[in-house]
Order: sequence, then C-alpha cells, then structure tokens
Amino acid sequence: MYEIDYLPRFRESEADGLVSAKGYFYYFQDIAAGLYHAMGKGNNKIPQKYGVAWVYSKYRVKIYDKTDFDQLIHIATWVSKLDAVRSIQEMRITRGEDVLCEGRLESCVVDMQAKKIARLARIELPDDLAEGNPTSVEPFTRRLKPSENMEYRYTHTVEYTDIDLNRHMNNLHYIDMFMNAFDLDFYDRLFIHDFEIQYINQAYYHDELRIFCEQNGDEYRLFALNRDDVVIAACVIKVRAYEEA
Repeated sequence: MYEIDYLPRFRESEADGLVSAKGYFYYFQDIAAGLYHAMGKGNNKIPQKYGVAWVYSKYRVKIYDKTDFDQLIHIATWVSKLDAVRSIQEMRITRGEDVLCEGRLESCVVDMQAKKIARLARIELPDDLAEGNPTSVEPFTRRLKPSENMEYRYTHTVEYTDIDLNRHMNNLHYIDMFMNAFDLDFYDRLFIHDFEIQYINQAYYHDELRIFCEQNGDEYRLFALNRDDVVIAACVIKVRAYEEA
C-alpha cells in the first residue's frame, strides 16, 4: 500500500468552493502514479529504461461526501490485481473516520514507438505486488457504445495544456471536458456520486472532440467523438439531488 496525508487546496475546488469529483480524480491520479514512482516503475523511469509508459484505460470513483480546506485527508492506494497486461489499483480517501471517496483504476503500459499495449512483464514488477482487498466500488461497466439518442453538447479542441508525456490528451483533462457538458444549474441542483470514465482511443494536439450526451433517469452517458466519428472516450455519471445526498 502507498499512502499520504494531504491538505486540500482551494485551486482543487469546484464552483461551490468544495472539493468533489474533479479534485478527487486529481488526487487519485497523484496517488496512483505515486505508488509506481516509489517503486522506480513510474513514468519518470520506465520510458527511458523499457521504452513504455503507463496509460489509464478505465477509472471509476464513488463519492460519499465533499471536503473543504480545514482538515487533512488521507489518500491510499494499493494494487488489487495484475494480469498479463493490466494493473488494477484500488484507492480510498478518508478524513478522520469518514470515507469521502473510493475509486478503482485500470492501467497498462504502452510501447512508445509501436503505440501498442505491452505486457507488464516487460517492466519487471514484483511477483507479490497484488494485495487483493478490493473496495466497495462496483465493477466497471461493459464497453460503452453511443446510441441514436445522443444530443450534441459542444466541441473541444485539444491544445498544448491538454497533452502529457505521451503527447496525447491527459486523462484528467477528459474529466473537465465531460463535466463541462453540463451547465451551472445542473451542479447547483445535483450531486455526482458515481463517475466512471473509459479511455478507448487517443486524442492528440489540435484534434477536435465533439461531446454528446444521453440521459436515462439519474444516469448520464457522455461520448467524445473525433472528426472521423471514432469514440475517443466515454463516461457514465450518476447524480442525485442535494436533499438526497
């Protein structure tokens, strides 16, 4: 297990001044990357040594409560499962005895030249790394596919500040992009308690991503399609009214 204590910052808050979905995704990326960095298997080492880099394929967070900036939070992660090509990490954020958020991340390593998924054996992970012990986060949704009921929301152009070491759009910037498909009134009324995102293809500098949305009760499915109508990423957001939160 890899864990840290952290004092939330105002820059990580949303429009209500509290940290929730966006901030928690940021914390989880930091802790997820931190585990492998601490082992010498992070993206600061493996591109040079093995010619591969970590990429995220699926992410899901289950949100119980927001947090402010007055108290330390505790962020922990551990690897629950490894197979030939996938690492599954569990994550949990607590404030004292209260669990604020739990998450699950699926990641893999990609050959930086061939642009293909590589086997994890290539980076020589320890045999006893996987601890089991999954959180209460539900299994990932089966691969999301767009339907004819989608409504166009807006177009996002990938710019310099969107890209990362792999020269594709940073996974966290998809969170912002999908959250921006809803207006301020939506967030004033509704609390996101479950957020899953699937990274299906890659987007690069100056790609144009068209965001579409379909609703089924308290569940919203969003898709980012490029100019060739290829699905780049998809997400499922589940909400409830604040009086129910």
